[in-house]
Amino acid sequence: MTPTRRKFGQLALTLIGASAPFAAALAEDFPSRPVYLIVPYAGGGSGDLLARLLGDRLSKLWGQQVVIENKPGAGGLIGTEAAAKSPADGYTLYLATDGPLTIAATLHRRLPYDWKGAFAPISMMAMGYQILLSSPKLPAANLKDFIALAKDNPGKYNFASIGVGSAPHLAAELFLSMADLKLTHVPYPGSSQQCIAALMSGDVAMFMVGTSTATPFVKAGSVRGLAVTAPARIDSLPDVPTFTELGMPKMDYSLWFAIEAPSGTPAAIINKVHDDIARLAADMDYQKALHIRGFEAKADTPEQLAAFLQNNYLQVKPLIERLGLQVN
Repeated sequence: MTPTRRKFGQLALTLIGASAPFAAALAEDFPSRPVYLIVPYAGGGSGDLLARLLGDRLSKLWGQQVVIENKPGAGGLIGTEAAAKSPADGYTLYLATDGPLTIAATLHRRLPYDWKGAFAPISMMAMGYQILLSSPKLPAANLKDFIALAKDNPGKYNFASIGVGSAPHLAAELFLSMADLKLTHVPYPGSSQQCIAALMSGDVAMFMVGTSTATPFVKAGSVRGLAVTAPARIDSLPDVPTFTELGMPKMDYSLWFAIEAPSGTPAAIINKVHDDIARLAADMDYQKALHIRGFEAKADTPEQLAAFLQNNYLQVKPLIERLGLQVN
């Protein structure tokens, strides 16, 4: 090593050492103003609900408001791009789901962001399940009858989703493949409420969605709940059987929700936000608030979340390719 390079290396180590107390102080003072949590979906869905539950608890913990910013559109890409291009100062967080990240990486020819490189993983926050809903206009009150009806009328019925390649879309396609059914896909980008309205009116026959979104409609009798992807019946919908109970144990498509920040956000702030999410995940009242809505509170390290995202990408990639789905 030349004397010049040696001096440069020593200077770099000195700067790194000097920055450590500054980083610690930065995290200690964080947040000193409102924090924005970007949700890449419209209000009323599972992601919006979870973001508001988390935001409310973090606001109380931090003494600063957590502002939920709904930025729907393009299957979550618009909000995700906005989050990716936000300042990496810790004051913008991002609600991560599979649609605009691990799914979009295969589904789209081009993305306006690097699904991995643009973000710094912080923590998983919740896991949930999906429910297969059918229209009350149909003469089929259970899964067996629905499958029989659809088989007798191939191509006659439609199914809804919140967008091509979204988790509800892929879960529906997985079910149709397993049941050997042919229904026509009708996407309602970014809006679970539109899908449910279409289901209630009879415009579509089927819709897969998170249990938290569907529960009030199923309880009201506005739509029919045929089966859930959970390993056991969920407390909020005890009368709805699982796919496993009904002989379809491989119909497993869980929902996950995580928190990330723009890449380059100081590690000290990443760790603080992670620690506070983990603190909430261990709180019994917070766990109960999620559980009664059909979710499980989760927390893991940034490294564990990064590994999970990579594994999820590798899991959904073959399904997308087998279905021949691609968006230009």
